[in-house]
Amino acid sequence: MDALVVENLQGLIELISAWSLRVMGGIALLIVGIWLARVGGNAAQRAISRSNLDPSLVAFLGSLTFYSITSIVLISVLGIVGIETASLITVLGASSLAIGLALQGSLSNLASGVMLLIFRPYRAGDYIEVGDSEGTVVEVGVFSTTLDTLDHVRVVLPNAHVAEQPVRNWSTNGTRRLDLEIEVGVDSALSTVRPAIEAALRDDPRVLSEPAPIVAASDFGDTSIRLVVRPWCQQQDYWELRFSLPERIKDAVEAAGASLPCPERRIHVRREEIAA
Repeated sequence: MDALVVENLQGLIELISAWSLRVMGGIALLIVGIWLARVGGNAAQRAISRSNLDPSLVAFLGSLTFYSITSIVLISVLGIVGIETASLITVLGASSLAIGLALQGSLSNLASGVMLLIFRPYRAGDYIEVGDSEGTVVEVGVFSTTLDTLDHVRVVLPNAHVAEQPVRNWSTNGTRRLDLEIEVGVDSALSTVRPAIEAALRDDPRVLSEPAPIVAASDFGDTSIRLVVRPWCQQQDYWELRFSLPERIKDAVEAAGASLPCPERRIHVRREEIAA
């Protein structure tokens, strides 16, 4: 009886010793693995930051590297402890597939956000137009792009929506053309009106001399001549110039002796005598 007890105790001690070594090895690997994951994540961030990518993308890729290494370490630790990892990997793969199908929209926004941050068609501070939305870019995130409109409304656009739409960036080139149309009376002398408008453009410091502004007749109406006025300006001066320049042009046209047309309709009344 005593020999059986001793034998069982020896077996238990050996089992505990074996498990203790495995657990200690797993703990050691976990500690070293997490340290390596942090080192790898920081190294990835430093390496990626040299490529002048967006800081949001750099942080995201660094975190992705950290969690990827951590996942590999955890699976290795479970294998050292003695847990069957093949079935665990299969379950994780099936779970990842189910989660991916459930989060198709979010993953689409994530993929689109990564592409936008890599190719950078716009940056924070740019004025862009995407579909029916336009405004100044506040933040380019991994999942969404945030805009502030001209009337100070915050708009959050999913990156998948942005990637599917043509993006018009008004800030990339620095300058922008202002397109105006004005009408003067059909009896106005263009040889006088055009120089007056050109002088008004030259007197405005926000109007660029290069490229030269365009002032030309584009069409004729019933009682008017339609002129196109196309000056260039810096992007930040566009809206202020857009609302102040028409008034200055009107004053210049009137000072030149021309007039702005007014709708005019003549009615002729014809009376006929009816025989009694």
